[in-house]
Amino acid sequence: MSENKAEKSSAVIRIAIAFAISAIALAIIITLCGHNALDAFYQMFYGAFIGKFNFGSTIENFILILIVGSAYSLTKRINYFNIGLEGCLYIGAMFTCAPGFLLPDMPPWIIIPLCLACGMAAGAIWSAIGGALKAFFNINEACVTIMLNYVAISLTDFLLNNTWSAHSAAPETPHVQANAMLPKLPLAPSRASVALFIAIAVFFFVWFVTFHTTFGFKLRHVADNPRFCEAVGIHSNLIVLGTVMLSGALGGLAGGCQILGVYGNFIQNFSLNSAFYGMLACLLVKNNLKLLPLSALFIAFTRTGGSGMEYYTGVPKSLIDTVVPILILFIAMDQMFDYKRFFRIFKRKPKTGSAVGSKQ
Repeated sequence: MSENKAEKSSAVIRIAIAFAISAIALAIIITLCGHNALDAFYQMFYGAFIGKFNFGSTIENFILILIVGSAYSLTKRINYFNIGLEGCLYIGAMFTCAPGFLLPDMPPWIIIPLCLACGMAAGAIWSAIGGALKAFFNINEACVTIMLNYVAISLTDFLLNNTWSAHSAAPETPHVQANAMLPKLPLAPSRASVALFIAIAVFFFVWFVTFHTTFGFKLRHVADNPRFCEAVGIHSNLIVLGTVMLSGALGGLAGGCQILGVYGNFIQNFSLNSAFYGMLACLLVKNNLKLLPLSALFIAFTRTGGSGMEYYTGVPKSLIDTVVPILILFIAMDQMFDYKRFFRIFKRKPKTGSAVGSKQ
């Protein structure tokens, strides 16, 4: 147990070192581009946290990243490379929106859970396609899910341009009824809503399912030794399918929170690969759930603060977009930052042959 804790603390230290080196690399790049790195970092912090609008925008990004990161964490534990959360987000958003404008006016305590439940069901069903192909036919999930993303986007484009079109200048659906919108946080004029509490609840739900349920025990072990799991009565195929569907349902919930908490209707290309930021948040901390909220907040900070930095200092936001790839690169090489291994290099190894030779 103590060795396991030592390994986890060592991994956290290596991740922290990788973050520090990435910040130094970004400062060097900003300086080489002719800007003041300290001023750029200050404006980045100011643009993300100072003021209701700035802080609210960071919370808005944090909500989506945390939900998708939690969803991706589930499939990561069964070694299922779930690139399809973007498609689940689109499908979930569309079918969250539909009851909001198709059904008559209802009280919030009915229409909001109904809309979110429809989005979650749609996301689960959509993800079941890739999950079933992987579980029962061992078809590569990366190819299937990334193709399903394009199918999902095209399907929603068809619906908002034809069946559920608002017939306005821009491709969009009608707005949901006012009672279906999630209440806003007191951070006007930002669009941050009480979806923040939904995101926090999703995180704790995933943590509880993963570490404190029988299903979580099975999904944590099915990837390590599927044959042993089958031998002891654990149906690996069903665990894989169930985990992927649960992840897809949470991806649909993320899309639903965007509709009911931010936009109010489905707008064409509203996401722009936002789900991938949630995946990156999980990858940055190597699927350590304890660190996932911090990772999600960091990426939300770079997305919101980067815009403020660009506005006040002229530093291109594209430089900020390089931080996450650099972080992934350094974290992938985290063994380089193993300080214990560094000190072991200088330890002298005992000479095994000298004692034997002296006796002879």
